[in-house]
Amino acid sequence: MEDIELEQLEEDIQILKLPLLTEEEKNIINPLVAPTSGLRIQILDVPSKDEKGMYKLTNRKICLFLRVFKAISQQFKEMKNNQNLKILIVTDNRPTKDILLQYCSQIFTYDGYEVYYQKDEEGKSRVSAPYGAASVALYDEINLIIVLTASHNDLSWNGMKVYINYPIPLSGDLFKNISMRALQFNEIRLKPVKPILIDAEKKNNDYVINLLSKVLEIKTIIEKNIVIWPYLGKARGIVNLFKHYGAKVTLVEEELNPPNPLKNLQEEKLQKIMTEANSNIALLLDADRDRIVLYVRQNGEYFTYIPNEIYSAMHNILAREYGKKILNVRTIPSDLRGDDTSFINILTGVGYKHLGVIMYFLLGIEVDQSKIDTAILYFEDENKNLIKINNAAPLKQQIIKLMENQNIEKESFLMVYWEESGGHTLNILDVSKNKQTGKYNFTTDFTIIADKYPVPALVLITELICRGHIISESIDWTIKGINRTIHAVDEEKIKIMKNFEINDGKKIKIDQKDYEVQALSDNNNMIDLYQLKSKDSTLYFRPSGTGPDVRFYIFGNVETHLDEIKSVQNYVKENYA
Repeated sequence: MEDIELEQLEEDIQILKLPLLTEEEKNIINPLVAPTSGLRIQILDVPSKDEKGMYKLTNRKICLFLRVFKAISQQFKEMKNNQNLKILIVTDNRPTKDILLQYCSQIFTYDGYEVYYQKDEEGKSRVSAPYGAASVALYDEINLIIVLTASHNDLSWNGMKVYINYPIPLSGDLFKNISMRALQFNEIRLKPVKPILIDAEKKNNDYVINLLSKVLEIKTIIEKNIVIWPYLGKARGIVNLFKHYGAKVTLVEEELNPPNPLKNLQEEKLQKIMTEANSNIALLLDADRDRIVLYVRQNGEYFTYIPNEIYSAMHNILAREYGKKILNVRTIPSDLRGDDTSFINILTGVGYKHLGVIMYFLLGIEVDQSKIDTAILYFEDENKNLIKINNAAPLKQQIIKLMENQNIEKESFLMVYWEESGGHTLNILDVSKNKQTGKYNFTTDFTIIADKYPVPALVLITELICRGHIISESIDWTIKGINRTIHAVDEEKIKIMKNFEINDGKKIKIDQKDYEVQALSDNNNMIDLYQLKSKDSTLYFRPSGTGPDVRFYIFGNVETHLDEIKSVQNYVKENYA
């Protein structure tokens, strides 16, 4: 790490002079395509394969983060008129966590904030990203939270997810405003922090326990041997939760890079650990705990299940075996193999900024119009047609219509909000008919968490497996869902999305196969996603909000899906890039 030169202004105030930004640096903190859930930067310079040495942390990279921290502080102060300036700052276990926590805290302290940390070792404040996000709703007095994490990225990366008032990650226009502010600073002032310690981890676990008590009795996990491999850190919150339910947890503390179980599965080592622990279930977690993989031993064989498969199977089991009526709210590229058992399917754009809007719609909570304008929101009618919506009324009317058709006057629906990359959020929606007025009320007893919150689902699927339910028997394996990417910088992403629009509403032929093309747009009619549908497959593609890629998704024939997605990728790249 390079030394950071600070000027002493007063006894407890220091000044950091910021270097002028290069064009490349401006594009990093103010990208053309606004990020979908915060900002990620490769903060460490990595030695090449031929070089020896350690990762290097330069002042210029640190200063990029500090600019954004300062911009968030100024934006929030304006929004709150300098009132109730309280912030919770938490991190994952990346090697740059401590230095960013230190400087972030000192920036906000200088600006007059009360800074909160999770109870931890001195100078640390480690909490999973889902628990950090949820805390903005679970703590009435804290309305700003920064989670320092780069999720599943290589350890040379770090980043931030920002939550203001609601547990929906900051994105879109508001994040653009912050990015523009971050370009303007010449210096940053720092003041030592005296953090206020809280136990957000326990508060989140108590919430999960209460919520699950209304879904399914968690009883079979007791005395079961469960392996938990966090890939980075110790996953203290999740481990404590499973111990609360009586599980015997074997924690694997070996760190892997990248900390992403979807890309980095150590099967031989994992099988040895499970054998030694006499365990049939291993839970694998990424660095910020919102991507999960299950590794399960059944009848002497080992099976790997990814989020799409886990959640689809879980929803099917809960619907078929336990009579749960599920409001299935999923991002459009998510697995469609649980749709048939749902009470209704609601499809949104990629990311929780879309999913969260649906949650607020159903519960009658006012939503900022800019969030609705930039959201992709559809529900599926009885004929599988997608109906676009920009307010709550049509969606509520459709649910009421389905209830009346089934002679239901009162129901506790299981609301599931999820995406293919691993995020999953669960809540209970109580819908009842007022016998005097004939109107239906939509309510919940639980705090609204509108970001990735997969821990309840992780406990539920583990309980179901311990009860003897088999994931592989709960979804249709003739259909396979995967995703792939092609490299594209921001300019290329924009070009591909714009050029492909000529195909909207038309039929095209790719490698002798016919597809119907439909552009899916937000409520500003900005196209964010394309659907290509054939007789036996559904494909989507969209620009990534977290890296220089265009992402492609397929749900198609298990025998031919790999060749098919490759053909579509090549066609798009060759003709529209």
